[in-house]
Amino acid sequence: MHRTVFILMALLAAMGLSAQDWEPIGTWPFEYKTFRVATVYSGVFNVKKTQVPCNIHLGNQTLWFSRNDTLMEALQGTILRVEFPNGDTFMPVNESQQFGKIIQQDTLCGKVARVLHVRSVDQNAVDRRAVDIMNNSQNLQQTSLNMGAWGAQLSDANAAINEEELPLPLINTFYYQYNGEIFEAKEKNILKHIDQSRRKEYRNYTRQAEIISNNKSSMLKVWNDFFVNYSKPLHVKK
Repeated sequence: MHRTVFILMALLAAMGLSAQDWEPIGTWPFEYKTFRVATVYSGVFNVKKTQVPCNIHLGNQTLWFSRNDTLMEALQGTILRVEFPNGDTFMPVNESQQFGKIIQQDTLCGKVARVLHVRSVDQNAVDRRAVDIMNNSQNLQQTSLNMGAWGAQLSDANAAINEEELPLPLINTFYYQYNGEIFEAKEKNILKHIDQSRRKEYRNYTRQAEIISNNKSSMLKVWNDFFVNYSKPLHVKK
């Protein structure tokens, strides 16, 4: 019952979303509610700059673009950077070419340094929700027989749920770019990139500040309060 009510509330919330607070759904698992004309830098040997309506698919982490009213998918490994008109800029961050949005950019030791945020679909959570919806439907069909008119209404409402229209559960992962290297912002990786004399201080700092690795505010706090001050000088080898 509780799960059914939660799912119904999630569906109603999704129906009321505006373009500003858009969250991807099963039938539209994209970063934005609509395709937007963006500047795309692509290529392997020769960099090409084009402007095309596009969007980022959060399920398979690929760039989709529109050409002649047809949606097409860019080849992974060919996209270097995507700049949207609202200021959002994305770039691939790891071997799987996931797209990370640049949420902060600085200059450290004369080189560009960045914090990047990757949003990806939590497929395990999607699968669990599908099982919950199926089980709830079966349970409601059984219990509605003993609940009169209200039970029938609830059963009808549950039957009307379209799982594909519910907001997709997402995984938030953060990366730091420093000295040309991009690495996931986990404690073990951060410790490799800060001065050795500050490592104990970093561990104490993260405990006291209650840092959460999948939280945007936490990862920006680590970057601004600690990493930019105590990262290894570029001449120091790991």
